[in-house]
Amino acid sequence: MNLLLTGSTSGIGLETLKALYPHFDRFILPVRNMEKAQRLASQFPKTEKLDWVEMDLSSMKSVQNAGSYIKENYSEIHVVINNAGGMFPAGKKTDDGFDMTFAVNHLGHFFLFKLVENALFKGKAKIINVSSEAHRIASFNTEDPSLKKSGNTFSAYCQAKLYNILFTKELKRRFSEQGISSFSLHPGAVKTAFGSETDPISKMIIRATQLFFISAKKGAQTSIFLAKIPSKELKNGAYYVRKKPKSSNSASSDPENARALWEYSEECLANLGLL
Repeated sequence: MNLLLTGSTSGIGLETLKALYPHFDRFILPVRNMEKAQRLASQFPKTEKLDWVEMDLSSMKSVQNAGSYIKENYSEIHVVINNAGGMFPAGKKTDDGFDMTFAVNHLGHFFLFKLVENALFKGKAKIINVSSEAHRIASFNTEDPSLKKSGNTFSAYCQAKLYNILFTKELKRRFSEQGISSFSLHPGAVKTAFGSETDPISKMIIRATQLFFISAKKGAQTSIFLAKIPSKELKNGAYYVRKKPKSSNSASSDPENARALWEYSEECLANLGLL
């Protein structure tokens, strides 16, 4: 069994990797910092199980290169955990011209799916997207789906977390008959380095409230649960909190929003000549 996990070098991603290490034969690990990844490899008894792949979710060219490598080397992928993400200053742009929060939390993972979808179909993959309860204060803005006009760091992050759920639901709608199952989750308010790249005010608020946050190990538990439990015992397309399905907000439950986000994401990539 092959598992693809983003954001595996710190926080809940690393805890997820540690917990699932005995349960999978091979781990495909796209990471931004290869040096950090290779230092972490010494924590695992069989480093040959870990395939570190350089990938920066903010760069669609980097995602394309990583996807090409994965496609060439893996004919089947059985579980995907899209764990990487972050909160970034409002207005911060990628080299491709996208809002950083939109690219890292949604578009990069969307593009990676498109690149390796044949291996996912062959492996009848389970796709797990790490979202957040922060999605509840977001709505789907058809005038600015890529968040370019968002002037608020936290608001943009909340919308990106809404996108994780919409992506999950559209995956179910489009591909459940081909054996794909998809799930989103809230890991809890986790005490990690999250928010380290955001603006000073948001960073101060995050640090001030971290006294009440849970450990990364606890925060990883729902991701681990979803990866280990057979898909037939889970609710396809559902949003999970503390290992149980929970209703998400109305914007995330609107199939037209999910369809619109998917089509807009394809348009973004097509405009770069990538689709």
